[in-house]
Amino acid sequence: MNRPTWFFAGLFVIALILWQLSPGDQQQQLGTREASKPNFIAEQLYSVSFAEDGQPRYRIYAEQMAYFEQLKNTEFTKPKILVYPAPHQPVWQIDADQATVQQQQLVTLNDNVVIKNLSRGEYIRDLITEKLDIDLQSETMSSDQPVTVYGPSYELYGVGMNGDLANEIVTLLNDIEAVYHNPQQ
Repeated sequence: MNRPTWFFAGLFVIALILWQLSPGDQQQQLGTREASKPNFIAEQLYSVSFAEDGQPRYRIYAEQMAYFEQLKNTEFTKPKILVYPAPHQPVWQIDADQATVQQQQLVTLNDNVVIKNLSRGEYIRDLITEKLDIDLQSETMSSDQPVTVYGPSYELYGVGMNGDLANEIVTLLNDIEAVYHNPQQ
C-alpha cells in the first residue's frame, strides 16, 4: 500500500474510534432511561386543590403517585377524585384503576372508571366507562369509549360522552340505547 492509502486508512480508523467514544448516543439513552424513572413516589396520597376564595375545588386520594419531571406528568394508582363545583359538598366522586395528570389540570383516567353523583335525588346516579378525560379547570369531562349511565329508573348505553361537572350535564354522543324501569306498585 502506498503512503496516501495508509493516511486515509488511519484517518478512517481514528474517525471510527472517535465516533464510538462520542457521548451523544449515551446521553440520549441515559435521558430516555431517566425520563422513564419517576423523580419521586408517594404512597397513600391525599391532596386538596383550593379555589381563589379558599373553598376546595377538588380532592385527590391515591394508593400511589409517581411524578415524572421530564415528562411533565403525574401517574396515580387507584385514584379517587372528589369534585366540588359548589362550596362545601362534593358533587362527583370519580374512581379508576389508573390516572395520568398533565399540567396540574388535565386528568386521564383509565380502567374501571366509575363516576358517582353524590347529590341526592339527581337524574344521573352513576357513569361507567374505561377511559375518561377531565379538565379540572373548566370542570368538563369527555370519553370516546362505551359509556353506561345509571339513573333512578333507567340505564343509558352509548359510545362517547361529553359532560359538564359544574352543571351536572352529561351528553352521550353515538349509538345510544335506553332501558327504562317501571317499578310495580
